Amino acid sequence: MRDVKLPEVRKAEILDASMKLFMEKGYLQTTTKDIINQVGISRGLLYYHFKNKAEILYILVEKSVNPLIVQMKKIVNNMSLPPTEKLNQFLQTTIIQEDTITEEKITLQETVHLEENRYMMDRFYHKFIEKLLPLFTKVIEEGKEQNVFQVDFPYETAHFLVTGYVFVSNDLKLKNLGLAEMNVYLQAFKGVLAKTLGIEASVLDE
Repeated sequence: MRDVKLPEVRKAEILDASMKLFMEKGYLQTTTKDIINQVGISRGLLYYHFKNKAEILYILVEKSVNPLIVQMKKIVNNMSLPPTEKLNQFLQTTIIQEDTITEEKITLQETVHLEENRYMMDRFYHKFIEKLLPLFTKVIEEGKEQNVFQVDFPYETAHFLVTGYVFVSNDLKLKNLGLAEMNVYLQAFKGVLAKTLGIEASVLDE
């Protein structure tokens, strides 16, 4: 009797099996046949859920940053935090701490750095920006309403800031820079952020 499972269960199995194979064999060495054999499904069922191996990787990367989005939403919606503190925590959540680096994250970083995945990651970064933009905009608008930030166009300003931050920070992570080097870039961005919002840079370090 054929093993029939809910679509979300089957998709989760395919994603888990793919991640395991990527870590064991590497992304380039893993074939769709490997994934099919690992899960024990037909080729047709694999392509019913995913267009190709690249889409599987895309969803794995997206899944890995979902906790970050959830954390940022909590920060932005915390009405007890002043706008400057929200910005500071917003930035701190994007730093990869040494104790949170896992084999899975290392594998994903190495994989997305491959030349053949450049277009896919560009598409992912734009989608990531779409999720961050309303959150960042909300913080800037809140600061403007409280006369903390001196900004005429909150949304447009947030768009420039978020786009630059996402592309630069992710490019640096793919280059495997250490935390000390990443912190230099973070401080530089805080300087840009402070000048753009009309506040003292030291406020973002409090």
